Amino acid sequence: MNTENVKKPVFREVPLVLYEPSWGSSLAKTIIELERLRVKKLGGPVPPYIFFQLKEIFQMLESLGSARIEGNRTTLAEFVEKVIEDPSRKTKDEKLREIYNIERAIEFIEEHISTNANIQRAHISEIHKILVDGLTPPPQGEGSRYPGELRPVSIAIKGSSLVPPDPLLVPEYVCELLDFVNKPVDPQHDLLVTALSHHRMAWIHPFDNGNGRLVRMFTYALLIRQGFQVKNGRLLNPTAVFCMDRKRYYAMLENADSGEKDKALAWCEYVLKGLRDEMEKIDRLLDRKYLLETILSPALSFALERENIIRREYDILRAVMQDPDMSIKSADIETIIGKESPVQRSRIIKRLKDKKMLMPLTEKGRVYTMGFANNYLLRGVIHVLEQNGFIPQSLNQKL
Repeated sequence: MNTENVKKPVFREVPLVLYEPSWGSSLAKTIIELERLRVKKLGGPVPPYIFFQLKEIFQMLESLGSARIEGNRTTLAEFVEKVIEDPSRKTKDEKLREIYNIERAIEFIEEHISTNANIQRAHISEIHKILVDGLTPPPQGEGSRYPGELRPVSIAIKGSSLVPPDPLLVPEYVCELLDFVNKPVDPQHDLLVTALSHHRMAWIHPFDNGNGRLVRMFTYALLIRQGFQVKNGRLLNPTAVFCMDRKRYYAMLENADSGEKDKALAWCEYVLKGLRDEMEKIDRLLDRKYLLETILSPALSFALERENIIRREYDILRAVMQDPDMSIKSADIETIIGKESPVQRSRIIKRLKDKKMLMPLTEKGRVYTMGFANNYLLRGVIHVLEQNGFIPQSLNQKL
């Protein structure tokens, strides 16, 4: 082979431009639909202590999905069992630690990013440090030699023709990007900024490793900044947009690397349609009737059939579900299981509390709700969510 005629990939400057779509296009319609979801008032008959357990589950799914895009081989079924076995999230297994680090990064973002607040370079560095914490640096692992520091070395992206900028240019490009995301724009342009910034951060590849995870967390931070009510109750799983089809995600990213307007807008449409579909799908969980009949009731039956719970526990938990407040008091149990002594009722409640299937609404309180995010009921909830299209089947496929 004559290597003299082989063209080596070279770095190509791509401008950061806020392209505007034709306002009769399908992309424009998607933006309008997402704007409706952004301002839609949250609420409904689903109590917050139930809804936020669902949010915890979706956060777990987001973390797993983001790790698997990068090649983590842990399946959803394996991960659920680990969560049930050890809800403390303490492990030396780096594949699991990588996933738990993403969970911690999400928590950091939700705590430190607020609507209209600027995203600082310090935020980006801290998110990166969390993502690579305790992980072996490459080539053996998914950690970093320079946690939180913009890369001082050149890197190559495996399987991509993109040549990231020289390390001397990285700080300038990062500053330019942060100026771009923090600059006030008309509300109808916010979502275009989010999609274009996701691509731009991937194009810069600012760290020596962990850039894919960082980019997706950066997108999450942008959505919070733009007023999507993630922290206040709207479930949002942006990673699901990308992990539905890993190959398409990479192909769409690479297509946008040209910087051409039509390809950049095609990338925006891919991202924003995915976000819209996820948000509309997850919004259904605010409907109490839908949540009970389609998710929680089948999940309880699943647990009973597999003997994760006994009939008496099933009856008590079903009563909790059917209560208007989805809660129960000790005295209510008598009408469910028959006349028992106060001591016996206390024992039944204690067993369910020990299994984390009943949780007091207040510390040391005697009014309880149903717990399903960190116990054997989680198996049934995940199974039913997957059946109803809330979870991409790819999360259970071996890579």
